[in-house]
Amino acid sequence: MPSELHLAFGHPLDRSLSDASTTPLDRISVRDYTVSVEIGAFQHERDVLQRVRFNVVVEVQPIAQDVDDDVDLILSYDTIIESIDAALKQERLNLLETVAERVAALILDQPLAARVFVRVEKLDRVPGALGVEIMRA
Repeated sequence: MPSELHLAFGHPLDRSLSDASTTPLDRISVRDYTVSVEIGAFQHERDVLQRVRFNVVVEVQPIAQDVDDDVDLILSYDTIIESIDAALKQERLNLLETVAERVAALILDQPLAARVFVRVEKLDRVPGALGVEIMRA
């Protein structure tokens, strides 16, 4: 059986089939949001900018009213991006785990947010990507 993290970042059909026995929540996502930031626990990571990629999926409570195309009635993509930026600006961090936790907490402060999946990856440390994935509700 696929994990919830796998499903969060997986194909929408896989997610919908997995949620068939429960009331499914709507989802909003930001994919491949990449920023350069100083992060890392090792000395060679000090005073060096690294590219960090974020993929965030937020499950939101269905809106009971007609949104009438009003961005103020939804959890917007900007809220997710602003949460990422705010988490990175608080202080210099060593761990991707800390960044992911802070992003998740900021997003979950939003009234419509029910659950959040956060994937954070360093792109410049090795060929490929190093990262963490968390789910918080």
